[in-house]
Amino acid sequence: MIGNKLEQSIIGVFESNLSETFSINSISKILNKAYPYINKKSKSLINEGVLGKIDIGNSYQCYLNLKNDKAKIFLAMIEVNRKESLLKNNPEIINVINELNQLTKKFDIETVVLYKKNILLIKRNIKNHELERKKIFEYTLLTQEYNILLLTRKDFQNQFLNNADLRKYHFVLINNENYVNIISEIFVDLLRNKIFGNKGNVINRNFMENKNQKNMNGSLKDNKK
Repeated sequence: MIGNKLEQSIIGVFESNLSETFSINSISKILNKAYPYINKKSKSLINEGVLGKIDIGNSYQCYLNLKNDKAKIFLAMIEVNRKESLLKNNPEIINVINELNQLTKKFDIETVVLYKKNILLIKRNIKNHELERKKIFEYTLLTQEYNILLLTRKDFQNQFLNNADLRKYHFVLINNENYVNIISEIFVDLLRNKIFGNKGNVINRNFMENKNQKNMNGSLKDNKK
């Protein structure tokens, strides 16, 4: 079995912002659990390679090591739990997921992410963006309620790096495994942004916004932790 509840709780601290690093003391305070208890389990996760550490003077900060297979499984499990929470609070989303399942099969979509009222369709290769986008829009009625965005892996990775809200308040609706693999490709860049800052990167704040859509939040809840 991968991960008991305590291990999942520790990984969950990092999941809300994969670019963040934490001391073991910070993790114990966030989880409101005794330091010796968290220290022992965190060191075990470090020894397994699930968590990495960055030495800072006489102490160190931990990060989720997405080059580790077990860490990827942990993250996928957490995404499943987030999706289940979304469905519990918004049962109508199951209809959206059912339609997206058909959409992903027809158009070879790798994974689908919900961010507020945006549905992000991530595809490895897009030969003709406008043509493929047009075909998708003709195929689905979801455009009546959601802002549909067709993105390459690179497009999505860039937005994930530069948009803290996207990292924190998203839901993976289709294919958690592909999502985790896509994110794991940029985990070094996520850490670099944390350690060295994000100098020189310009965030395209309008990329995720549909100016013609009056209510981007709709009836969906952010399910903030």
